[in-house]
Parts: sequence; structure tokens; C-alpha cells
Amino acid sequence: MSHDNGKMQAEALFASGQLYRDIGEIIYDRRTALDWTQVHLAKLARLNVSVIRSIEAGRPVSLETLSALLRVFEIDPRDILPQGAPEGTWFAHLDLVASATQLKKTMKQCSDYNLAIQKLRDIIGNISKTFNLPEIPVRLPIDHYSHSVAFTSGERQDLLEIFGRRIQIFRTLQGATASQIAHKSHVSLTSLSLIEAGLRNPSLETVYRIAEGLSVSVYYLIPGIHDDADLLRSLDMTAWAMSAQSQLEALADLESIIGHLDDIANH
Repeated sequence: MSHDNGKMQAEALFASGQLYRDIGEIIYDRRTALDWTQVHLAKLARLNVSVIRSIEAGRPVSLETLSALLRVFEIDPRDILPQGAPEGTWFAHLDLVASATQLKKTMKQCSDYNLAIQKLRDIIGNISKTFNLPEIPVRLPIDHYSHSVAFTSGERQDLLEIFGRRIQIFRTLQGATASQIAHKSHVSLTSLSLIEAGLRNPSLETVYRIAEGLSVSVYYLIPGIHDDADLLRSLDMTAWAMSAQSQLEALADLESIIGHLDDIANH
């Protein structure tokens, strides 16, 4: 677990550099057992051969690079990486089965919801025109719902986005802000924000720091063949619902404003 005023477990885990040396040895053993050259492995993993040399020499590795190699060798992260923070079970109270059942019922209301949203857009648009407000910018669909939060082969380009989304999921489920998790993880808020957005490739040590800050096992964050796709999708939907719930306050404010405008119109 994270201790704000003391050393993190992640720091102790990486202090000697032994973990990186162990990873390098495993990659070397797997490669030579298959009679592959470093050049051949680099091509399969779409990496520069100098990166392969560096890893086998026991130097630090990033999440994206490690994941590429795990995918090539079809290695379960749990087979080569220590757990770090204790297995995350604080979210076990969520009744995900019941949530999925309720979701199916709720989805039947989508047509009514879409109609209501369109009417709401028209109302806000008319209010904006009345007061000569600038047009509301068109927003694209949320990108992270265009693909699964679970690992699938051939999705290397999305790996960092998937990793970032998983951080958001566990942070949201705890009701924590990015600033709070950054503080607990001993990483800067800027770094965490970029990682959550899938715009930064973190080192393996940073991955462990964030997992510790979230109080979940690192295995929940690193995409791989060990993923429980159903669990991850359920957690994703739960986190999305929690985020959407917070928007109800804005709708309540809008309802009050519309009521006030209605009063003005009738006088």
C-alpha cells in the first residue's frame, strides 16, 4: 500500500535493479529456446534491435515495450512480474452480475433516452440563440468506448489507451481525483493525466507506483492474456455510470433554469 510520508513498496521493488535483470534473463531464455536472433525478435515485436539488447542486459523497460514482448512470447504477466500491491479486492462488494442484468433492462429505454437528449439539445440551442451565446462545439464520441478495455491480440497501438482507461476506472470506483491518486502514487499530476489519456508510455516502475496508489494488483492494470474480459467490462460500465451520475447535478441546475425562464415567459 502507499504511504505518503514513507517509501513505497514499488521503490523497494526496483531499488536494486534486480527485477529488470530478471525480466531480461527471461526474455533471453525464451528467445534462445526458440532459436531466435535479437533481430528476429525485434521484427516480431516491432521494436528496434537496440531495445532488445538493452532489455536483455537488464536495463529498465517501459510498459509498451514489455507488453509487446509478452504478446510475442504469449507470456502471462503473472508468470514473470511480482504482484506488488496486495490483490485488489476492495471492489468485490460491487454486484456486477445484478448490474449486468439491470443494464439489459435499461438498454430497452435507449430509444426514449435518445429522443429526450435531442429535445434537450434543441432547448439548450434555443436558449443560446436567445442570448446570442456562441454555438456549442460539436464533440466526437468518447474514443475509449470504441474498443474494449480488455486485452486482445494485435492491439498494440491501443495498449496505452487501455492502460490509461483502467487507471480511470479504478480511480472513479474509489471516488478519487487524479490529484489524489497522483499524490498516493508519488508521481506528478501532469504525468498521471498524460498516462490516463494514453499519451505517455510509463516505465514499469511507474506502473507499480500507480497500482500501489490505487491499492490494486498490477495485474489489473497491465493488459495481457490473463485478462478477465467480463470483469473489466463490468467495472468499466460501473465507473462510467458513476461518472454519469455526477452529471445529474448539472441537469438539476438546467431544470431550475428552465423553470425560471418559464416563469419569465408567463409574465
